Amino acid sequence: MGLGDIISGMVKGRDAHHGKNHSQSCPNCGETVNLSMERCPKCGIRIKSMFRRKCPRCNALNELDIKKCLKCYYEFEAELERAKKTYYICPICGYRMEFLYTKCPSCGTRFM
Repeated sequence: MGLGDIISGMVKGRDAHHGKNHSQSCPNCGETVNLSMERCPKCGIRIKSMFRRKCPRCNALNELDIKKCLKCYYEFEAELERAKKTYYICPICGYRMEFLYTKCPSCGTRFM
């Protein structure tokens, strides 16, 4: 399980692999809490205030489950969609293709 899986699970409020609520210890008092909870039952601190997502464009800190940056309106959902796409790159000219071709549309290099 990588860092992206952990963050994804925290954003959804559950473990990405098992579909269960994700438990963690409260950074303030150490009590076991679920990230879907509003507040820690022992110390009362807001759970969402402890974890933030940094905007890659303006470096503002936002809540984890937010879809757009509050400062510059950068779309976090669009970033995830772009990361899921697969691109093929021609080794000769560097042309980026979304589909695997047998021949580069830019320079004409044949692929095996």
